[in-house]
Amino acid sequence: MSATEKSGKTQHNKMLNATQGLKNIMGRHFLAIEQAYRDGKPTAWATSGSPVEMLYAMDVQPMLPENSATVSAAQKYSQNFIELAEAEGYSYDLCSYFKTNVGAVLSNAGMAEGGTRKPTFMLSTDVICDTHVDWFQVQAEKFNVPHYSIDVPHVVSNTTNRQYNYFKKYVTEQLYEFIEFIQEVTGHEYNEEKAKQVSENSWNLSKVWQDIYELRKCIPCPISTRDTFGGLFPLFTMPGLKEPIKLYKRMYKEAKERVDNGVGALEKEDFRLMFEGIPFWYNLKYFGQLERWNAIIVYEPYTYAFSKYMNPKVTKEMVLNKPIEAMAELMLSFWYVYDLETRIKKFEETVRDWSIDGVLLHNNLSCRPNSCGMYDLKRHLMDDYDIPCLIIDADMNDPRKLNETQTLNQIESFIEILRQRKKA
Repeated sequence: MSATEKSGKTQHNKMLNATQGLKNIMGRHFLAIEQAYRDGKPTAWATSGSPVEMLYAMDVQPMLPENSATVSAAQKYSQNFIELAEAEGYSYDLCSYFKTNVGAVLSNAGMAEGGTRKPTFMLSTDVICDTHVDWFQVQAEKFNVPHYSIDVPHVVSNTTNRQYNYFKKYVTEQLYEFIEFIQEVTGHEYNEEKAKQVSENSWNLSKVWQDIYELRKCIPCPISTRDTFGGLFPLFTMPGLKEPIKLYKRMYKEAKERVDNGVGALEKEDFRLMFEGIPFWYNLKYFGQLERWNAIIVYEPYTYAFSKYMNPKVTKEMVLNKPIEAMAELMLSFWYVYDLETRIKKFEETVRDWSIDGVLLHNNLSCRPNSCGMYDLKRHLMDDYDIPCLIIDADMNDPRKLNETQTLNQIESFIEILRQRKKA
């Protein structure tokens, strides 16, 4: 055991200097929202996984309540908002993002507290979670605004080509109907040239993020969750804009310099981990505890998934020339649409490519899509591929559901297992 482990002190985990620019980027996003209200510009709530690019293409300012909910958690407001929602009758087990939003609306919270203002309309999709649709139905009724929902079938291991082509046509038609919906609600017309530019920016943003992840294959890993947990937000809120691309390119350049100089985010790297699931937004510093064992998270499927341009069928040419059809393909191939068989294969492949020693699986107590199949996933990874896994029970936005001491003890025991495997 090292002196660092004995003392229980954590090492300095170096965040990229470029990541500090995230505050300015997100500040611009919130200023754009305020400017939209001052100018009378249409606004829209949108769920993660929805085609935010289409909103930018039609000059509608997006607002993502999930993103705002994480702000509430980071600012230590989420528990109060959640308890306000539960006092209204919403179950303890429901999505903590949803309940945070309900409580924020009830409290008339400002943006700094994670509040989200009344929009012109709402856009939801069940590509990730059916709760998104129910959530926006509830809030659209409360605010008395139109709500458009996109239904996305899940592609499973035995889906035939005929079925897939039907699914793609089904989603594509809904996206074209969504254009008509925006035109009717806002009076804005669809501009193909602007849609092309927005699509190109979205493509470029995602590809730089994927390049950053390629650098994390290097040993030592040049960046940590201090960069990626916060760094993913432009993929949610600002796909289609140029400013985040510049930020990601600066992050890549700095990380590449570290790789070239053999410098890691962690001073001493002994264990490389994957973290599957949504982070604990109310306690991101908790992940820094891994440093006491010289362990670092080098891959998170959640933060990688939102780069979304991973389907080989979706080329840049398709994105530029057929943006609606490309979006339909992307929505059908999103990470959280993967069936269990595909997820297992992707995890095994990722563990090999990123030289991962063990996998931490977050059993998110209020997120069914994120936790569904978690125990089956663990069993197959351990039994079929001999990949060590640990399931952690917690929640993304509700601090009441994380037992910090118990979880830390579990992780310490898990690290000891990894240590013994290395000695064997």
